[in-house]
Amino acid sequence: MGRINRQSFFLGNKEIEQVNSFVYLGFTFTTQLSFSTHVENLNSKASSKCGILLSKLSKFDFPLYILLDLFNCYVLPTYRYGLSLWLGRASESAMTAVDSVLTKYLKRYLGVPFRANNSITHYICNTEPLSIILQNLYHQSFNSLSFPSSLSGLQLTQAISQPPKYDPIPLIPSFFWRSNYPGYLPTYSNSRRLLCKEIYDFEHSEYCSNTAFHITPDEDCICIDCGSTVAYYHKYFCSK
Repeated sequence: MGRINRQSFFLGNKEIEQVNSFVYLGFTFTTQLSFSTHVENLNSKASSKCGILLSKLSKFDFPLYILLDLFNCYVLPTYRYGLSLWLGRASESAMTAVDSVLTKYLKRYLGVPFRANNSITHYICNTEPLSIILQNLYHQSFNSLSFPSSLSGLQLTQAISQPPKYDPIPLIPSFFWRSNYPGYLPTYSNSRRLLCKEIYDFEHSEYCSNTAFHITPDEDCICIDCGSTVAYYHKYFCSK
């Protein structure tokens, strides 16, 4: 079958414009009835808010809970508006970008690159991916609903289904458990940055003779001091 011929529609004597997407009450609707474009717009707005928020903080010398409260107050409402309409109707890549908004925000506070492991980030910050947070909020929104006595025994499917749970431990690389993570994050940014440098093993480049950029150690990673293969946390095993 070939492409369907374009049809023209009129309201009175005026032709109705045909578009691939349009915005109504803050929502971006598309001809495919997907909200991926809408979620991408939300991500752009949320990232801008995070950038403005972090730029107003000259130093990050404050506890983690303050950073999370700021996010919940100024950024999270961007996603909560009309959550039940678009959640579950966006592409996987768009939802992955939703998660990266929060992880990048946390990594700025930790003082680590954006490529740092997400599971470790959520574990030491005691957080969960933003998509999981939104799904839990979606389920909680039905808890306050009640039915009249004539409909006794009826329940919404969303109200009885179990909200998703997130456990970062199975996703954390095994090398992390060799680190000196004390179970909490320092309040002062310099101390926190030094701790995270050790936790994420960002000292690898100081021992590795391989000058090419690489994220994880491999067989080409040789210690410039002892000549052995540089694995994770090599400084604790280096003979020199």
